[in-house]
Amino acid sequence: MIGLGANGWCVFLALAAGMLPPNVASQDTLALERMVTDQPGDHAIVERPPPLVITAEELHTDRFIARDLVLPIPGIDLVQTARPRYIRADRMAFAARHLDDTAWPVMDSAGDAGFEPGSIYWVRFEMILLRATPSDGLDDGLELSIFSQAAMEVYLNGKSVEHYGSLPAAGSERDHRAAPFMPHRSLRLRFARDGLPETIALRYRYEPIKDRDTGQLELLKVALQFPADAQRMERIESATLLQFGVFLGVNLIIMLLALVILALRPKDASWRRMAFFSFFMVLVAFSNTVPKISANVSLAFMEWVKYLNFIAYPFALLFLVLVVRSLFTTITWRSVLFFTVLTLILVGSSFLTYHAPDRNGRFDGWLMLIFLFEVAWQSVRAVRTRVQGAWIVGVGAMLFIFNGVLLEQLYQFLELTMPQAVRTYIRFSLYLTMPITITVYLAVRSANLTRMLARQRDDLDVEVMDRTADLNFEKERSETLLRNILPDVVVQELKDKGKALAREYVGATILFSDFKEFTRISQTMSPQALVEELDTCFKEFDRIISDKGIEKIKTIGDAYMCVGGLPDPLSTTAADVVRAGLEMQVFITERKAQREQLGLTAFEMRVGLHSGSVVAGIVGVKKFAYDIWGDAVNTACAMERSGVPGKVNISAATYERVRRESDLAFTPRGKVLAKGKGKVDMYFVENAAGHIGKVAT
Repeated sequence: MIGLGANGWCVFLALAAGMLPPNVASQDTLALERMVTDQPGDHAIVERPPPLVITAEELHTDRFIARDLVLPIPGIDLVQTARPRYIRADRMAFAARHLDDTAWPVMDSAGDAGFEPGSIYWVRFEMILLRATPSDGLDDGLELSIFSQAAMEVYLNGKSVEHYGSLPAAGSERDHRAAPFMPHRSLRLRFARDGLPETIALRYRYEPIKDRDTGQLELLKVALQFPADAQRMERIESATLLQFGVFLGVNLIIMLLALVILALRPKDASWRRMAFFSFFMVLVAFSNTVPKISANVSLAFMEWVKYLNFIAYPFALLFLVLVVRSLFTTITWRSVLFFTVLTLILVGSSFLTYHAPDRNGRFDGWLMLIFLFEVAWQSVRAVRTRVQGAWIVGVGAMLFIFNGVLLEQLYQFLELTMPQAVRTYIRFSLYLTMPITITVYLAVRSANLTRMLARQRDDLDVEVMDRTADLNFEKERSETLLRNILPDVVVQELKDKGKALAREYVGATILFSDFKEFTRISQTMSPQALVEELDTCFKEFDRIISDKGIEKIKTIGDAYMCVGGLPDPLSTTAADVVRAGLEMQVFITERKAQREQLGLTAFEMRVGLHSGSVVAGIVGVKKFAYDIWGDAVNTACAMERSGVPGKVNISAATYERVRRESDLAFTPRGKVLAKGKGKVDMYFVENAAGHIGKVAT
């Protein structure tokens, strides 16, 4: 122990005091001893390779692959080219510009360094910035871009220039605070440029939460750039962030649109599955957008964002398959179960790849091919079977598969650097082609369905209008027929109440007519001619009484019966009925003269009237009729039988009601014997001089 010397004792005391972990007593102890010794003969001197020489030309011509952008950016990758040295130890003297670190291990990559979580490391980059020309731009400073999520302090030539998070004091584990997540750390450095080696030193604490999906080589990436190139990289990062914002916004709009349509058409399963598909696409876009934002969030939160991506992307594929199958084929529970199991396996494979990348290989890639094949197969089959509008989804499927998936795999297989424009094209194909094309297809299908329903509705409206017109026509015919059978008041009462009550009318005037020797004359005429002649006569009688508001009751053989003063007592008077009888006689007289000139048989008619009280109502259910009853009816019939052909015979009761009418003339007949009534007073009535009854033309 005496042979250790003064400096050896320092190392021994440092170990005993716990300043260095026990497992660094090998090469790290040697390095530490080398730095503190003042006697050059204590250890063998290790030749240090010359420092990295940086010129303005190399900063312009060299390229490094920027993390997340996956694009070659002008600048120098210091980890790959400067051959930095590192040590797992913690002394502030390690930040010095001139430090003999030849005993430190050389870092060829961060993955080879074997950083252990929770330990503090120092990483030193040594370089010389040559002055090629006075205006080479190096005097304005260079941009140091750091791609790492560890807490760290940055030193230039022994001076602290920036820190991210906080680190404990040298030799202590207290007061440590992890740095918030930042996709890209950047700071401006101004070098001395005095011709001597200059040093960038990083005091670095590797966090347990790491970006495993980017590989161990990406745990620490440090690049030196011109500020203009760094700004260009930031613009590309902003453009990339904007792209993912567009992807997020478009899928969110599609999801909201699907929910609105689903609210209007809750039974449309396609829009329901589309809502789920767009929802998971929103989660995929969100989980890819957040890592590109300097949102000052914790690394633990970013870990959950990655977990969200592992879940959202497989389920987006699941609902993509279900949407496409629902559009072009039937969905069975077996197919749903099969693809759901594949989805869960893909989720598990994603987590396995994240936590143990060496144990999975390309298993999840083969699973994704099954989903992609199903989408392509259903789309192609729908196009081949000429499903209307299927080509829209077919185009989206081809763009999604060939551009969004296979094209990127081709670049990786050929190990080619992908241009920014191609990568943008691939992103749009991956995130937007299927959501947009499926939405367009569903919108077109919904529009076609709406037009078809509108056309069917229009056709149905026309049919309903035609049916309604037919019903109205039939209704009018029925009502007309009913009104021909029943008085208007009775018809309305039947419509309103479903029945009509019998009523007594005190001031009714009944008219009976009958053809003379009808039985004999009918035997001389054919049935057709007889019916036609009766129809002609009775139609004219109907016209006459309708003009005067008289109610027709019925016809019995050759007899015609009507009544005035009902159902509305104020509608007609006894004089109206008398005038109707006179007009009927005028028609028959002229009709007789016309037929006799043609050598045809003609009728003569008796007309009798009586005024009195009657009861009116509906009788029967089948073929019901409106009828009147009472002694006044029998008396009116007796007046007709006691009459003379060509004359109108009225009773004394009717005479009393009409005798003051100036257009009527009366001839008393005295008491005449009436069948069933005995002798009663009767009068012949005719038009007074200058008054001629209406004659049918």
